[in-house]
Parts: sequence; C-alpha cells; structure tokens
Amino acid sequence: MDTADTPRFEAMTTGMLLDRAFRLYTNNFSLMLGIAAAAYVPFYLIMLVIEASLSGRLQSPTGGLSMLLFQVVFMILWASIAFPVASGAATFAISERYLGNEVGIVDALQRGLSHFWTLSLAQITATIRVLFGFILLIIPGILWMLSYSLVVPAILVEGHKAMPGLRRSRDLVKGYRGKIFLVMIVINLLQAVLAGGVGVVSSFLLTSDAGATAVLSSALGNLLSILLTPLGIIAAILLYYDMRIRKEGFDLEMLSLAVSTQSPAAATTAILSR
Repeated sequence: MDTADTPRFEAMTTGMLLDRAFRLYTNNFSLMLGIAAAAYVPFYLIMLVIEASLSGRLQSPTGGLSMLLFQVVFMILWASIAFPVASGAATFAISERYLGNEVGIVDALQRGLSHFWTLSLAQITATIRVLFGFILLIIPGILWMLSYSLVVPAILVEGHKAMPGLRRSRDLVKGYRGKIFLVMIVINLLQAVLAGGVGVVSSFLLTSDAGATAVLSSALGNLLSILLTPLGIIAAILLYYDMRIRKEGFDLEMLSLAVSTQSPAAATTAILSR
C-alpha cells in the first residue's frame, strides 16, 4: 500500500490536508472515477439527450427559458439523487482507504445506497438552509454552508440520521470555519479554472451553432464534474478526521483500539460501526 494511503492520525495544517487530499485522489483515481461515473453518467446522459432536443430552440423567445428551467429541475434532481449516492460511496471508500483498508467500487456504492434516504434528506435540508441564508444575506449562507460541509462523513462514519448528522457537522466545524473555508476556496478555484478552460475549448471547437456549442460545453462540463467532484469529497473526509483529531483525540482513540484488539482492521471496524 502506498504511504499516502496509510493511516496517519495527526492534526493537519491546511497545506498538509490539501497535499494529502491530492495524493489520495491520484492514488485512488480509478476507484473514484468508477464511483463518480456509476452515479453521474446515467443522469448526465439523460441531460445531454434533453439538452440536444432543446438546443434547436435556443434562438426562439421561449427556448432559452425552457433550457434554464430544465437545468434548474435537473440540478435539483441531481443534488437529491445522484450526489448523495456518489458522496456517500466516495466518503466510505476514502475513509476505508485512509484507515488502511481495501475497498471496491461495488462495495462503496452499496454503502452509499444503503444510506441514500438519510443522505438525500440531509443534502436537501442543508441546501434549503444555505439558499435561504444567501437570500437573506450572503454571510449567513456562507456560514451555514461551512457548518454543514461535514454532514456526509458524519452520517457515513458515525451512523447519524439526517438531522443529528447536520448538528454533528455543525459541532465539528465550530471554531474551524476559516480553515474549512480556505480548503473549499482552493478546491473551487481549481474547478473554476478548469471549467473556464473547458468553456474556451468548446467555443473554439464549435462557434457557428449555438445549440451544438451549448451541448458540447455541457458534455465537457459533465466530464469535468465526474473527474473533480471526488476531490472535494476527499477534502471533506480529511477535514472530518482532522476535526475529530483536534477535538476528540481521535488519533489516540484509534491507537488505543488498535493496541487493545491487536488488529488495526478490527479497530477500524469498531470505529466505523459506532
């Protein structure tokens, strides 16, 4: 096993956490790609088919509005169905790899699906609260977004239901929102730069047909989402462990369990099943 995947229970600086996130991402690229593709590709294929059918109407007065409404509905369905499956599966997989265990794509997807309703409810609730915060004032929306950033690992690793998972995430994040904000900014800036590059490429490839350009841009954007979404999930699971290490002595707890059971795998199982 690569040293980047071996469990190292220590408090991490922002730089250490980002470095470890990128290493875990590259060392588990095929695993992450398989999970993201299984969850996202069916949705994206449906999206491309519908966008292609609407692309010929973009020049009409109602064409642009139809495309916008479709994209809004699609994003709601994606956030409530595809993302919970992908985030749950990827969180379980990276948590297992970070703790030194082997895990396959099918096992990870089964774990994500087993928590689907809880993750979906938590995701929908968090999204509504964050959007409400942005509508009122921008700052509350940002604070709530940071507060709920660890809800997926709180549910997957500790077995919380939706509402307790949201509260658990908020408690873990308290006092460290600045660090989490910085990590999220770096990840989102990377995604934004690459997304901008995708837009430039699509505009060069097709410039005469607005509908075809929109479909191509969407396809490339979807591919980019499949490739990069796991990186944010990995950063979240590392932040989760970092918060537990700092606030609950999770490194000492893990060491104590490993010594008492004489089996790191058994210690991992004990922690994940609590």
